[in-house]
Amino acid sequence: MKSRLRLTLAQIEITPWIEKNLEKILQCIERAQGKVILFPELALTGYQAFTPSINSQIIMALKEIQKKAGDKLILLGAPRIQGKNLYNAYYTITSEGYQIFAEKEILFPGLDDLSGFSKGGRRRLLFLDHSKWGIVICFELRSPEAIRSWLREGIDGLMVPAQWPESRIEHFKTLLQARAIESQIFVIGINGVGKIGDKRLGGCSSVIDPFGSEVLSLKDEEALGEINLDLNYPSLPYPLRTPLFKTPKLRSIDELLEIAEKRRKKGQIMVFTNGCFDLLHAGHVDYLQKARKLGDFLIVGLNSDLSVSKLKGIYRPINPQELRIEVLSALECVDYIILFDEETPENLIKALKPDILVKGADWKEEEIVGASLVKSYGGKVVRIEFSYDISTSKIIEKIRKI
Repeated sequence: MKSRLRLTLAQIEITPWIEKNLEKILQCIERAQGKVILFPELALTGYQAFTPSINSQIIMALKEIQKKAGDKLILLGAPRIQGKNLYNAYYTITSEGYQIFAEKEILFPGLDDLSGFSKGGRRRLLFLDHSKWGIVICFELRSPEAIRSWLREGIDGLMVPAQWPESRIEHFKTLLQARAIESQIFVIGINGVGKIGDKRLGGCSSVIDPFGSEVLSLKDEEALGEINLDLNYPSLPYPLRTPLFKTPKLRSIDELLEIAEKRRKKGQIMVFTNGCFDLLHAGHVDYLQKARKLGDFLIVGLNSDLSVSKLKGIYRPINPQELRIEVLSALECVDYIILFDEETPENLIKALKPDILVKGADWKEEEIVGASLVKSYGGKVVRIEFSYDISTSKIIEKIRKI
């Protein structure tokens, strides 16, 4: 049975100085009435020139906050440093310790990347008084897919820590409301004030209910927003539908060129790989999922039956191209499929000019067809390690021994 959550939104000015931010954070914890206190993205450090020595400062600051937490749960943005990698992270802190709640995966171009952040991989649910909460960090709010994935977990709410600039603050407010309405969940946006470089942050932290109504709204200055959030809201008068739409993924080269042109105009990244994908297995699926995560859409060049026979002999493929297309099309990570009759996808790569060309790590880069071409125009070649010691040939051999 859900009840009420006593929340405090700590909309603070964020500076590049940890000591100053920490002092303000501790003051907010002392003044806050809520049992759960939310701070903005990178509230502890701000965006700055991160140096190796900052790691010890971050750890010391997190421990100071832990000492002051008492019976409260603190949600705080701060970097996580692991080896040479830097992640834009969001922490949960209690009197018993601190841990990572989420890491920013969709980086804001020209800010997160230039600050040295890598794509994060940690993201989990937060359980609060019988309710489930997911999180997206700032720029990730612009991706419906990031939020939609949490709906499968039956979340009750979404938290959005941010450093959203004043110049685009209407986008922040509109997107918070849109995500609440389309997902029928509570959405909490906690923004900072102050500056990132020469850009002012816009504040306007708010809590939106599943009907799309603002139940708490702050302005563009430092403030503590207190709310006793009633989770026992009335049922919405319409169901939330999540239908499965089957869309054709097999495309011609002309169709793909047109699609790629439109998607690239939106700044999206094309990933390309190829293979026979005969007797689709866990190794294939893992490989394709890793490839898809490298960009915004994945095109799979599929060897036709003629091509497979040229490469592997007259008894292959086991599954004809129609069935291989059907199986690949069922994978969410595959956006488009294109058949080719040649032994290599060289002509496809020349035509499509992918931003990222992917092959397995068993291939040396100099042996990968199209690698030099892709690198010549600034694209990347990525070799993916295999997670499973499995192949179609091994499966066939095992069946023959039965």
